[in-house]
Amino acid sequence: MVKGVQGVYVLGGIREAVDTALTAAGGKDVAILGPMTASSALEAGLVDELLIHVAPIMLGSGIPLFRGTQHRLRLVETVREGETVTLRLRPTPNA
Repeated sequence: MVKGVQGVYVLGGIREAVDTALTAAGGKDVAILGPMTASSALEAGLVDELLIHVAPIMLGSGIPLFRGTQHRLRLVETVREGETVTLRLRPTPNA
């Protein structure tokens, strides 16, 4: 769990989970954590913005964020905090 973030488990599909989160958020932003959940939401067209934190660490394995599906993204902003860079991206229609 992330500090300051409340969570609810939803047993349905990604659309039901996002709808539940949007209702619970009452107009505030909804954070989707984890590569598999984020990828599912992105593939369903439910993501309007991505924040990707890039840290200078090499990993030998892990779960890819974009499971083989291509997504066109537009870079909106970069923010550097120490050695970490945050990329703010928005999905664009696939051409």
